[in-house]
Amino acid sequence: MEIETAGDHEDIDEPSRYGLKLLLNHEFPLKSKQLIIPRPKQIFEMMPLSARYLKYYLAKRMQKRKPIMDYVNMISAQRMYGCPIGGIGGGTIGRGFKGEFCRFQLYPGLYEYVTVPECQFIINIRDAKKDTIFQSVLSTYNKPKKAPQTWEWNLNGSDCEYTALYPRAWTTYDLTKYGIKLVCRQITPVIPHNYKDSSLPCAVFVFSAKNVCNEHRDVSISFTWTEVLGEPNKKKNIGKLDLERYAEEHTCGVTLEQKIADQPCTFTIAKKKQESETIHDAYCLWNSAKTSRYVWECLKKHGKLEPDHNQSAKVMDNKNGKEKAKKIYKNDSIALSSTISLDPGGCGSAEFCLVWDMPIIKYKDSKIHKRYYTKYFGSDGIAGPSIAAYALKNYENWEKQLSEWQDPILNNSNIPDWLKSALMNELYFIADGGTIWFDVSDEYPETDPRHEFGVFGYLEGHEYRMYNTYDVHFYASFALAQLWPNLQVVLQYMYRDSIALESPKLRQSLYDGKSCKFKVKDTVPHDLGDPDGLPFTQINAYNIHDVSEWRDLNLKFILQVMRDYRLLRAYSAPFGNERSSEVVEECGEKVETREPAVAVWDSRQYLADLYPACAALLRRGLEWDKDGDGLIENGGFPDQTYDAWVMTGPSAYCGGLWVAAISVVHQMARILKLEDDEREFAKLLEQARSSLENKLWNGSFYRFDTKPSNRDVVMADQLAGHWFLRASGWTDQVFPEENVKKALNTIYENNVMRFLNGRMGAVNGFVRGARGHVDTTALQSEEVWTGVTYGLAAVMIYEGMHEQAFVTAGGLHNTLMKMGLAFETPEALYENGNHRSVAYMRPLAIWSMYQAILARPCPPAPVNNGQPHLANESNL
Repeated sequence: MEIETAGDHEDIDEPSRYGLKLLLNHEFPLKSKQLIIPRPKQIFEMMPLSARYLKYYLAKRMQKRKPIMDYVNMISAQRMYGCPIGGIGGGTIGRGFKGEFCRFQLYPGLYEYVTVPECQFIINIRDAKKDTIFQSVLSTYNKPKKAPQTWEWNLNGSDCEYTALYPRAWTTYDLTKYGIKLVCRQITPVIPHNYKDSSLPCAVFVFSAKNVCNEHRDVSISFTWTEVLGEPNKKKNIGKLDLERYAEEHTCGVTLEQKIADQPCTFTIAKKKQESETIHDAYCLWNSAKTSRYVWECLKKHGKLEPDHNQSAKVMDNKNGKEKAKKIYKNDSIALSSTISLDPGGCGSAEFCLVWDMPIIKYKDSKIHKRYYTKYFGSDGIAGPSIAAYALKNYENWEKQLSEWQDPILNNSNIPDWLKSALMNELYFIADGGTIWFDVSDEYPETDPRHEFGVFGYLEGHEYRMYNTYDVHFYASFALAQLWPNLQVVLQYMYRDSIALESPKLRQSLYDGKSCKFKVKDTVPHDLGDPDGLPFTQINAYNIHDVSEWRDLNLKFILQVMRDYRLLRAYSAPFGNERSSEVVEECGEKVETREPAVAVWDSRQYLADLYPACAALLRRGLEWDKDGDGLIENGGFPDQTYDAWVMTGPSAYCGGLWVAAISVVHQMARILKLEDDEREFAKLLEQARSSLENKLWNGSFYRFDTKPSNRDVVMADQLAGHWFLRASGWTDQVFPEENVKKALNTIYENNVMRFLNGRMGAVNGFVRGARGHVDTTALQSEEVWTGVTYGLAAVMIYEGMHEQAFVTAGGLHNTLMKMGLAFETPEALYENGNHRSVAYMRPLAIWSMYQAILARPCPPAPVNNGQPHLANESNL
């Protein structure tokens, strides 16, 4: 494909001003690895649990299955990733910032940490005499030993820069030595409120070239693809491999079929073409082990790909004495090239698309599950060309939609630059979190949101393989609720249906060895299953504790319902009309919609449908109020999201969630005009509030719990309940305003500034005093949880403490970037720089900061080199 260009064209596309920016030879200054070293006391306490876990682990290995959490083979961060590609629920492919295709997650929830060197972009530059003056793979990572030997890695990393602003990325290549400047735009259609396009398993790559010399240049970009590994043992597939060439009205391409985890998957690479061009002009089928040299030499000689006609040899047919062609090699790879013809000063582009079509997922129950995108493109496994053509036709509109969403955030002077980048880039987990999204329109009536929007699940983390882990989703849900609210609604209905379930089946709890039911009635399950089992059917895969006794799960469901209700009303009712006024009456706060109304599930129906479950969950929680004072007690074991940190008696974390949940259900009853329930919960709320203040408020903060040895422990997450009330529009003081402010100042002084001078966010537990120190009672008390720090920062913003919020969250984000942990953000960091559980759900809580900023704008944040101006900045 040759595109003639003149010198008066627009300049090449420049990357975003914002985002993660790295030279392609960048080395991260801070080291970080996953190495958990418990203290001697912690080891002693964990020994029984460790013994039972080891027994469970060995049993799984004997069954040739993976444990849901593998503490024997933990994965350290790879410190190499950029924006992954692929929409929501169709599988994802990771990309390194140096150009790698890596971290394949094509079968839902199962990851392969492998880089495939044959999956590449290759550039060829020819001069006016049609002689090749430069050719290189467009990657700067070290050439792997198994890479094609003749392929050359000739880029200078210091001349190239990567910019990531999810779901887009830019790579600029300064090739002025050869007369060319080149920019690659990577676009994935993960677009808020656009459910069709966001589900597509594809990405578009647009290469824009500019001739900066005074001679003609031909720039050829080639896209190569091969079999990707599809089994955990890292052996090549023996499955069916088909190759097909196709051409549609404005596109042409090549497809390759293989099997991944016994599921057919078809890869398609395609490009935009001129009217006169055919697929035969610039494609190649090749063998990754035998004919990669041909690909390289063909480009060097011709400046584009041509079919290899030498792969067949003439042999004699003994039956009729005639010659026939016989293939020497089996082709297992595909490639396409586009050539941009540039006069001096001219600009041009080449547009490619990659699609992977794996429409059907079959679990062990043999039921056919259709991915959500099949609703629009069919489930027969031949949708790759159609999706590619659709993507190449619509990607400019995708970019327009992304700009319309991102620009108001990027141009908001109330948001520091680092936060603008972090907000976008943390969204990678919505698609790359092992996400599954199935079309179930034939299983639910139109009165159920799943009829239109399917069922949805994402993992707790890449290493913690459980879908929709609810205690963690509580933090992460702000991203879905604001950007894809109908998926949040779907998830809530899925949990609503699980609450009334009871299972007589028993299993052993690894924590104490006792037998417990898989599921107890009127409880929220911990998760909706394991991708290696039967997700959404076999729920509560988590087996460390009896989660029916967890104090936080029920309360977190209730709090999310009200937060969602408020957001749904804001989206469906632009500020100033009658429905917005109703929000003022119900929540005590004016809700201003900052964007046009979007199509969301009816908020009133949502509240009415979920209220019975909320009331049942709250009443069930009264069983944990042993002394009848209106405040629940913890059970003396890790019975909440901090599942290695014991709370005994009334606690700030669970007690605060409890009081907030009562306030929410009371408000729901008032909205729905259920007068008896309203009176019941009004009385309970008054009693619970009084008990919380009397038992846990000490004048400076809410006590961790009532155990004497914990009297000086300051918990970073003690205001989680208040956080959700503020996010739900509460202005009345369920928690006294003066106490909230004092608690936040105490947390900031101790958990933030006395811990590494604010460089790493808020440590979970800090023992206050003249010789204050990190609480080492439990492994998790001395961790920094990324998502908790972002949630804490949101509370600070709601209370007008913007500077402290940006110091708290900005210090953590700055450290994460120096460690190279982008696009694999861990659950936890340690004081020594190590991390735990890479690529985790909870950091999506950063979107609660954005919601808080909209509710409580602040003066423009002073910046310094793209980072917030922090107290103790020199220590960062």
